[in-house]
Amino acid sequence: MYVIGTAGHVDHGKSTLVEALTGIDPDRLAEEKAREMTIDLGFAWLTLGDADHQEEVGVIDVPGHRDFIENMLAGVGGIDLALLVIAADEGVMPQTREHLAILDLLEVRDGLVALTKVDLVADDPDWLDMVTLDVHEVLAGTALADAPILPVSAKTGEGIAALKTAVHQHLLSLPPRPDNGRARLPIDRIFTLAGFGTVVTGTLLDGRFQVGDAVEIQPGGYKGRIRGLQTHKTKLDVAQPGSRVAINLTGIDREALKRGDVVARPGELRPTILLDAAYRHLPDAAAPLTHNMEVKLFVNASEVVARARVLGAEQIEPGQTGWLQLACTAPVAVRRGDRFILRRPSPGATLGGGRVLDPHPGRRHRRFRPDTLVRLQTLAQGTPEEKLLQTLQRLEPIAKNHLLAAAGLDEDTAVHTLHTLLENGQIIRLDAQLISHAAYQRWADHLAGLLAEYHRQYPLRLGLPREEARSRLKLKTAVFNPFLAHATSDGLVAEAGALLRRPDHAIRFSPAQQQAIDRLLAQMAQAGINTPSVKECQTAVGEDVYFALVELGQLRPISHDVVYTAGQYESIIEQLQAFLAAHGRINAAQVRDEFQTSRKYAIALLEHLDERKMTRRVGDERVLA
Repeated sequence: MYVIGTAGHVDHGKSTLVEALTGIDPDRLAEEKAREMTIDLGFAWLTLGDADHQEEVGVIDVPGHRDFIENMLAGVGGIDLALLVIAADEGVMPQTREHLAILDLLEVRDGLVALTKVDLVADDPDWLDMVTLDVHEVLAGTALADAPILPVSAKTGEGIAALKTAVHQHLLSLPPRPDNGRARLPIDRIFTLAGFGTVVTGTLLDGRFQVGDAVEIQPGGYKGRIRGLQTHKTKLDVAQPGSRVAINLTGIDREALKRGDVVARPGELRPTILLDAAYRHLPDAAAPLTHNMEVKLFVNASEVVARARVLGAEQIEPGQTGWLQLACTAPVAVRRGDRFILRRPSPGATLGGGRVLDPHPGRRHRRFRPDTLVRLQTLAQGTPEEKLLQTLQRLEPIAKNHLLAAAGLDEDTAVHTLHTLLENGQIIRLDAQLISHAAYQRWADHLAGLLAEYHRQYPLRLGLPREEARSRLKLKTAVFNPFLAHATSDGLVAEAGALLRRPDHAIRFSPAQQQAIDRLLAQMAQAGINTPSVKECQTAVGEDVYFALVELGQLRPISHDVVYTAGQYESIIEQLQAFLAAHGRINAAQVRDEFQTSRKYAIALLEHLDERKMTRRVGDERVLA
């Protein structure tokens, strides 16, 4: 499926030529009929080829008058082939040049020139030769530089068959529109039909739609469903990429929509008010593009006022290229790689155009930062690997399917590139999320710094609490946990229960501290079950040393006041388990008698058993849980 679009000066016969080619009058408005002038986009279609190979081709007819050039811009964004129409009796005119400049800025895939009204100069072949030479000169250096120039007359039919053949041959030489599975349709017309409701039309890009598909209209975010599909008044179950499509929508009111909105699948297209772009200023522009200049942005079928923030230069001179960050006054729904046009709002004039490099930069750039300019250069000219990494580093951590969708690469290239980057370690998989090796290294360095600082401040603590580390790194648990597992396997960090430490960190006591510890442990061993209180132990060795002994497992506190050495604790628990196994239950008096201790220790032990869920309380007794 292909779409061709007309271009050219007013009254050069574009609509008449379309009717001669298709049998359909593209002028549908009463005002157009009355004024005999195209005002808005017109649509038609024709079938090219022979019985063995026929091709349905959509045709978009655009207005040529300078007052309606912005309507023209809504229709030419998705065409495969431009049909530049120039009247033989007048030759190249102002809108011929402006339309040609627009086609060149949009980098149309191919084009032809129809030299119309040749019947009016049939008796002056020298004039026709002069006009043809002039057209060749105007086309030089543009996207249509090699376009054939075909003389035609819609009135007599001269050259119409040859033009159809040339259009067909050129379309067959073009690769088909890619189907990357992310269908979108910029809306260029909206209407209602009795009994059907809202209908929108446009050129289907990047994928296919099917009857019954759920859709979302951006930038408004309205959700609905495809009730029906048509191409050239033929009902379809599936619409193919690159075709003119009418979509009957359910669940969305006509009043909610406007030209320039985009039909896409839910969640696949996000609106933006800030986008990075590569830009080319027209050589015949009246003045440079200055920083913060107010412009009209035309992209796909949308139109929005924006501020052009010039990056890396004070301004962009006529004929020069540069980087822009466009700050829009209203959201637009675009993808990386979309072509755009900038026009001066008043008096209206085309300034230049370019390509969207990043539709979601996230923030306003400082104008002269070297790393920003390098990033834009990479996005503009980089390899698939560089583009994928640039996208990842902007959005990470990110799920695989979201990364592939955001990369601006075709699906096969994106999948292959991701596999390559995973294999060579430039991208790291953290369960369902992907991060760059650079991000992993930054996080690992940050964590190592946190641990080093923690160990310096608290040398007698085993490590930093895991949750505190996660919070300081500002990572979600779903990302932090697999990152930590990766860092642990790389030997960058060691885990000790709920604590994290550097692998080379160990608690080391001074000789004086060790002597105090030895005295306390001896005292506790001599005291048996009736050990000194927690407060007495802290006083004996110091609070820092006490907590270090707890973290090391040498001391086991069972309450706020009772603590045992590790050996004592294990022995006491074994004795309690043996008593429970023999009797099935135990109370405070029995613990007191069994261990020859006081009620204080007995109650602390029973409550500890409950906390460990070894027992449960029934009245004044504990039974095996």
